Amino acid sequence: YQEGMIGSGDGHVRAFDSRASGVVGGSGAAVVVLKPLEDAETHGDHIYAVVKGSAINNDGTRKVGYTAPSVEGQTEVIKAAQYIAEVEPESIGYLETHGTATKLGDSVEIEALKAAFATDKKGYCGIGSVKTNVGHLDNAAGAAGFIKAVLAIYHKLIPPSLHYETPNPHID
Repeated sequence: YQEGMIGSGDGHVRAFDSRASGVVGGSGAAVVVLKPLEDAETHGDHIYAVVKGSAINNDGTRKVGYTAPSVEGQTEVIKAAQYIAEVEPESIGYLETHGTATKLGDSVEIEALKAAFATDKKGYCGIGSVKTNVGHLDNAAGAAGFIKAVLAIYHKLIPPSLHYETPNPHID
């Protein structure tokens, strides 16, 4: 453990919590099968969710390091995904976040979400991070978070975040 770095000091992932000190490693793999909605319907596939849009970016040259978080870069990609999906921010009821459980990472992520959502409305959109359940799965982290979000939609249930007790004071 090193203060201010990514590794958890107490062995727990406390995303967005005042005692957050980083992540723990996890072991896992994830597979997601995507196909056009029309094909899935034609084949009689069980449909858990429909992806309306997505976006990616890389703002590496605009920040101090490759893995450093950036409010601007995250805001841009969130707004792009909302635009592509033709989704109004206030219609979103749950966000599966990256949730590094670091004071810097979590606060940057929330600042970016606030900027991208650009609303005064409060308390309408839950957040979570699969890392509190399984640790950081490195290359499988995004797919695991995607699966968790899909299952939350499918079951109409926002899963609780483990180890969350008190809000991070650096997050408004």
